[in-house]
Amino acid sequence: MSNTAAFDWAGVVNYAKRRVGEVPKTQYELPGVNVENHCDVPVACVPLWHSVVTARLSIQKGDKAALKQAKERLDKALAAIEAIYPLYPDGILIQVAYGLPYFREFVPKVVADKFMPRSLENGRPGDWAITDAIKYPKDPAHLVLEQNDISFHFKSDYADHISKVMRALFQPGPQMLNGIPTEDVYVGDLFTITSIRRGFAGHGMPRVMAQRLGIPGADKIPPGAMLFMGFTSSHVHGLAQGTLPSFETIPGYTDQTPDSYFANGTMMHLSHIAIDLEGWYKIDHPGRLQRMFHARRTEGEDILSPSQAPDTTTFKDELEDDAKNRKLLGHNAQMQFLSRVDKDTTTVYGDVIPKGTVIFLRQDFDTVENPFEFNAEGPVSPTPKPGVHFIGFAPSAQLFDKIRKEMDGVDLQKKYNLPDENTGFTKFLVTTHRQHYLEPSRAHRSFPLAEMI
Repeated sequence: MSNTAAFDWAGVVNYAKRRVGEVPKTQYELPGVNVENHCDVPVACVPLWHSVVTARLSIQKGDKAALKQAKERLDKALAAIEAIYPLYPDGILIQVAYGLPYFREFVPKVVADKFMPRSLENGRPGDWAITDAIKYPKDPAHLVLEQNDISFHFKSDYADHISKVMRALFQPGPQMLNGIPTEDVYVGDLFTITSIRRGFAGHGMPRVMAQRLGIPGADKIPPGAMLFMGFTSSHVHGLAQGTLPSFETIPGYTDQTPDSYFANGTMMHLSHIAIDLEGWYKIDHPGRLQRMFHARRTEGEDILSPSQAPDTTTFKDELEDDAKNRKLLGHNAQMQFLSRVDKDTTTVYGDVIPKGTVIFLRQDFDTVENPFEFNAEGPVSPTPKPGVHFIGFAPSAQLFDKIRKEMDGVDLQKKYNLPDENTGFTKFLVTTHRQHYLEPSRAHRSFPLAEMI
């Protein structure tokens, strides 16, 4: 009787049963994310709180039985969590991705070579569509190119949901999820955690967080801004919709088809970027607007979400003209001729998307960590620092690398003798860590290819 009295029956509510809907085949599509209009511009209201956990596998390399058992355990654990919390922002959304070390060291080469997606080079399959991350022209000398086996990205409108799920997955002992005792959720013995990275992405949150922590430049952040740099990150027309970032969807990027093992999977990039907030806000609003988007934008300070519709796309000719005649390159404009289709395009699923449609997806979020909450392989400072944990999805790592190199703008900068402060906003960013991952479909999110060995 005493045990019954101590049990919190009021906490036992299975919110998962409130949700009925089709679960996406991809991991990166986010069920339940609503859209609002900001001055007639559609903006996705993404989950408020985020955490990323990176790790290396603790199981012995070459132990096929152990890898298959690990796959079963992780599948069961994720299914148990999603039976308790709804697959929506008010529950929890979990994405699992794998670094090249996993495919090189735990999957036999003959299996990996057979199934891994390959980038198309001159129309023929070439290298794997997941590569090691590289340094770009304006990267700092101390940039860390990481070699993690796996990463988990947790998202929710409730920070407590994330913390409880992380404890249940990675810490041994009795745990409660949504008031329900967990069983068979702990998988922490399979991993050695290398980092824990936390942050947020919500209307007005950057200014509030920065002011409370006394971060220099906080008072300059627009009150409603979603990101530290003052503009909205989740424009619907600035984010790839549906399965556009998947390996197979847009013809010409990889050898994958809708029947391939890694169909509905994608290349995922993860990095941490510190922001020089004071330097950025020394520039007036028109200057920030044009450096964020392009040199022809004229919206006022009250517009934090300028349109990103296909007809606003900057292609190469306009970009060259901006550099030559306006002596300024906008961040978005630097990359759009690669991150958007340059003609009306039919996907492998028969959908026709118009010229200027974006095929790159961002799920970045703000952080005040310096650089992480926990870092097994480097120092962590208690001094809060504004930054972003950047997560992006593209059909191939080769495409991502091309896009990211354009962000540095070295060629046009040299050609037209542009100062650093007029070349996008890389002058105000310092990348500290970077890695490429493969994010498989939901069907293969638990140790992909393990069942093939």
